Amino acid sequence: MQTNKFIISTLAAVATFGAALDLRAQALVEEVEVRPLGALTGLQPRLPDLTGIVVNRDAAIALGKALFWDTQAGSDGVACVSCHFQAGADSRTVNQLSPGLLDKRFLQLGQYFGGANGSGYTAGGTPAGANISLEPEDFPLHKLADDNDRKSPVIYTTNDVVSSAGTFGGTITGIVPGNPIDNCTPGTNDIFRNVHGQQTRVVEPRNTPTTINAVFNVRNFWDGRANNVFNGVDPFGNRSPDAFVVETVGRSGVATRRMALTNASLASQAVGPPLSSSESSCAGRIFPQIGRKLGSLRPLSTQQVAVDDSRLAAFRHVSGVGLSQTYTQLIRQAFAPKYWSAAGKWVRQGSLLTPSSTNGYTQQELNFSMFWGVSIMLYESLLVSDQSPFDKHMSGAEPFAPNSPEARGLALFTGKGACMDCHDGPVLSTAAVVAEGSVTNPPLDPLVVERMLMASDGSRPAIYDIGFYNIGVRPTVEDVGIGGTDPWGNPLSFTRQFLQQSPFARAVANQVYKDPFKVDPCLWEHRVTENAPETCGNGSPELQAMLPTEERQAIDGSFKTPTLRNVGLTAPYFHNGGYATLESVVRFYGRGGNRRPAQSNDEIEADDNTGTGLLGNGDVLSNQNKGSNLAAEIEAPGAEEADMAEGLPESQVPAEGFSDQEVNDLVAFMLSLTDPRVACRKGDFDHPQLVIPHGHVDDANKSTGNAADYWDAVLPATGRNGTDLCFNNSGNLFER
Repeated sequence: MQTNKFIISTLAAVATFGAALDLRAQALVEEVEVRPLGALTGLQPRLPDLTGIVVNRDAAIALGKALFWDTQAGSDGVACVSCHFQAGADSRTVNQLSPGLLDKRFLQLGQYFGGANGSGYTAGGTPAGANISLEPEDFPLHKLADDNDRKSPVIYTTNDVVSSAGTFGGTITGIVPGNPIDNCTPGTNDIFRNVHGQQTRVVEPRNTPTTINAVFNVRNFWDGRANNVFNGVDPFGNRSPDAFVVETVGRSGVATRRMALTNASLASQAVGPPLSSSESSCAGRIFPQIGRKLGSLRPLSTQQVAVDDSRLAAFRHVSGVGLSQTYTQLIRQAFAPKYWSAAGKWVRQGSLLTPSSTNGYTQQELNFSMFWGVSIMLYESLLVSDQSPFDKHMSGAEPFAPNSPEARGLALFTGKGACMDCHDGPVLSTAAVVAEGSVTNPPLDPLVVERMLMASDGSRPAIYDIGFYNIGVRPTVEDVGIGGTDPWGNPLSFTRQFLQQSPFARAVANQVYKDPFKVDPCLWEHRVTENAPETCGNGSPELQAMLPTEERQAIDGSFKTPTLRNVGLTAPYFHNGGYATLESVVRFYGRGGNRRPAQSNDEIEADDNTGTGLLGNGDVLSNQNKGSNLAAEIEAPGAEEADMAEGLPESQVPAEGFSDQEVNDLVAFMLSLTDPRVACRKGDFDHPQLVIPHGHVDDANKSTGNAADYWDAVLPATGRNGTDLCFNNSGNLFER
């Protein structure tokens, strides 16, 4: 956000002259001001205080690593890592096409831009559907006659998504303790029937983001629904009315307790996929069933573990396959007895816990979601890639050679390309924060709601969630992202929570909402009124006067800004997986995204980029031509200055774009962000053996109703010294 420099320097100057900005505001000014690029080396993630919960951190980390990599944990042979095996992301190309969230069918959507055909074919000519093999010519999913001009004729476009194949779905009918495969009915999703009428694995509706460095995100998942607060049960933090853990009371009793671990969005994220019928679970499965199934099993009992595994070596079975202890034994080493030691069985009914010896679950089984989330969070918190060539350059240890492609690309990244508007700081993401020094003394809360100018003529402010942007990859109507709601109808967006408060509540400093966040209008880039900063604080007149219905909300169609670290290994790109190469991504930005102005006689309406109509409050379905909520921010490089200087409508602004050399230099710089330990699976990036499904074999005689998997042994076990068979740091899905 280039104009931040002006408002930050202004606030700093006012503070110098003794304006009534409190210490918190001054600290936050400093925090926003010090978000230049930098080495990640030595910086710590923010983590919750686990005193009284975790009693053996090493055992908890081993438990988390085992759960993350264990194919016994899914209903039908997949693990969490089955969708996160390459640098925390997914590089498979067979059975990876999904119809997305909008229409639940595979279809080429020419009608968005005036086309007539809905042929149902990929760009390369393959009939779109389940179990197809994607090829280079199928990308990007939005093809233009001129890659450098977003308004050139559209050759091909689709709302289909490239994502990750998960489970067959079906419905759970029961589990057998000690049996790694759940009893489930065959899948019944007709969209994914493509092998002689048999059910293939379901593909998720959004591309898989990397788990590496995800510990720095304030919220996780593309839409931010993995809450910063972990409630021990589900991804939704304080929003979830009936979430509780079970603690022992006295010698033989138990009681329900609310859990609220802050800075724990990784734990919130971890408990989502195990119950998702498109990721790793049969429909209807609950966490106590997973706990019962796994309790007596040896972790990773069908997978090899390296003798020098960085976190599992001490727990490794003498056979070299799996660990020597059961999951129950690991849990009891890692967690305090108050979460597993009670005798008896109970049933959860909403917010109540009822004793039941017939169909109840043990305390350990009832708390299995908490064990799962906390232990995987602790394991993933170690997956910090801070030894890339970029880190060595920024620390001065091994600077880029003068005038090298990497050096030129860095100059473009921080200059003409304005990439730092969204990819700032040592994590290269505005959605991320780090805590310098001790994790027990983290800095003050980051700014999470912003108000700034987002119009081509610099005249119209918008309010939005920091770190979540709509950059015009696809029309907003297809997926509203953070504009969605949780299962109880509450907005995922912090901004919308803020705007829904009463004028008085909005104006009170440190107001606490459904989620624990704070809004500080003193730090907004564009204030509500022209009042001096000293009017901020309790009872701020400008916030009392704010009219939410007149605020332009840049929310719908916005997604979390991903880190660019290891981006050379994590193709395909964007929330829809629509771009297979970094080169095509750079050209996307060079042309100012895919947004095409709506047809309208009203200049403001025609250039309204919220995707939701005038001032961001319209109906997304009736405004489906609009694909972005940013204009000057995500404009073709060099166009913003011309726009602001000349005051021209956006449609008349010449787009400078990137030359071929600049594209190559930017790609070279981004490839320097890859940590070789990640590519070669060294240190904490090592892992047990993994065999994953990669499409289905052509078997017409499968008796279960589910298509036969093609199991691809892609990853042998590695230890802390890694492997010479490193992932290819190419920035190309088809050069792995």
